[in-house]
Amino acid sequence: MRLKLWKSQERSVNPDPDLELGQAPRNFINGFPSVAAFIASDPDNSFFIYNAFHRLSSRNLLYLEAELLDLQKQQDDLDFRDSRRDPDVQQCFRSWTNLRTSGDPDQVKRMELIEKIREKLKEYQEALVLQQTVLKMEKPQSGTVEALKLWLDGRSEGPSGRHAPSFSGLMAHRLDDENNLVAMHPAFEKDWLARLVELPYLRLFCLDTHVDESIALFSMRKINRAVAIISMVLAVVLLIVSIVTLYLVTNNNTRLALICVFTVIFAGSIHLLTNAKRAELFASTAAYAAVLVVFVSGSLGSQSCCPRG
Repeated sequence: MRLKLWKSQERSVNPDPDLELGQAPRNFINGFPSVAAFIASDPDNSFFIYNAFHRLSSRNLLYLEAELLDLQKQQDDLDFRDSRRDPDVQQCFRSWTNLRTSGDPDQVKRMELIEKIREKLKEYQEALVLQQTVLKMEKPQSGTVEALKLWLDGRSEGPSGRHAPSFSGLMAHRLDDENNLVAMHPAFEKDWLARLVELPYLRLFCLDTHVDESIALFSMRKINRAVAIISMVLAVVLLIVSIVTLYLVTNNNTRLALICVFTVIFAGSIHLLTNAKRAELFASTAAYAAVLVVFVSGSLGSQSCCPRG
């Protein structure tokens, strides 16, 4: 679902599922309990918007990097010092058993240093992988963030609206920096058709429920379903209209010109109305043009076989 600002005059009545089941709706205490319940109530998980703390993450990685550089310097110093000692000590460079069982104070110190490096390197690499995962997360949609801030700040309208902030202190500003926010919900494809369906009045068909008089929820699953249906209809219409037109036109030069026109229209619609990649655009356009060429060539062949009176 997507959280959207809503005007009170556009509100429609939707039954409460708890009331339909004969259960009294549960009221959570304003604050962490109510916000957690609100976030978890969305089947599309579009409310799972949190701070990425990029600045803190970067600083933590820098600290880990500095610690590892210091440990690496200590190990290099030990290597340089031990390389000038007697051959028995140098055997520790070639034998793990000798290094592990050595009673030499420097080798004991080396083993302790190895354990420190191993632990710190694991921590650093895990932090790198986790940060990479965070950086790959999608950015939340601005409309969802705006409406969620309205709800959290207690500024929604109507008798069922909220009139008290959910958080105080620093948590009251958790959504202020949109560049530092990440959305944990699965990414939904956003093309021109999806944006068309989300226009006012058209998105009414995808309305799921109302939070209050100023906020409404729209199901992204319904939007994707509507986009899929529209895409299918457009593809069928483009193919049928082109074939019927080519069937009715008898002049061969005009037919060839129409093939070019329909191919350009098809390629333009694929580019503008979908998120097709360049290779997919070429492949679909070539397949469409091939269908038209086969149809016209078959028609030309049938005409040439007809006896002339």
